[in-house]
Amino acid sequence: MTKIFTTIILLWTGLLYGQSFEGTLYYVSDFELAENMKKMGMTKEILLDKMIQEGTYSDTIAISYKQGNYFTVTNNNPKSWSIYNAEANKIYAMQDGEAAGICTVTDASIDLEFTYTGVMPAIQLLNTRVNIDGISCSIVSVKWKSGTYDYYFDPTKLLVDPALFSKHTYDGWADFLKISKALPVKIVKTTEGIMSITMTLVAINSEVIDEKLFLIPKLVPDKDLNLVKLANREVMRIIK
Repeated sequence: MTKIFTTIILLWTGLLYGQSFEGTLYYVSDFELAENMKKMGMTKEILLDKMIQEGTYSDTIAISYKQGNYFTVTNNNPKSWSIYNAEANKIYAMQDGEAAGICTVTDASIDLEFTYTGVMPAIQLLNTRVNIDGISCSIVSVKWKSGTYDYYFDPTKLLVDPALFSKHTYDGWADFLKISKALPVKIVKTTEGIMSITMTLVAINSEVIDEKLFLIPKLVPDKDLNLVKLANREVMRIIK
């Protein structure tokens, strides 16, 4: 892991201060169950087997950034990916397999918990620094009643213009970037009483990203796919 982060540091030196990062970040992902789940008889092994069978398990995540857009792909089986379109301020999630003709559209301007509680998450730059394989990181904590996202970042590396994501309320992303002005080295997503998911940066590819990566397919509404409605989400059909 030390060798990997040495490579990352070398790549970072080519980025100028004030320049928005363009390229692909690669993360490895792992999870741990909360004590409440363990007391109910759930184990990491049981949940892992279930997720693999359902095709929802992923331990590798690649995120490509270009200006205000990003493309995320995971190594689920079947493969799944999502596109954030800055102009629409929406996230379009798709996958292969039986659900290949369906796209879940999330409105990134909406904090879902706020729509139910009327309370926005508490945003805090923690008064601490954490060493992650030789990289000294600060932490922005985004805390909802239902859980917490901790974003670890190096304020001198992977720099972005926060204005590019100023409307991206979802996941506390805009608030995090307003403070960090840099992309995360590590993310810990904790859902109270259920589990914590950790994403750790392992590689960087600073490159020119093709605009075609962010193309959204033609979509049409389908009431049958939205019997259970969420305030920030609509499931739509993809027209080939």
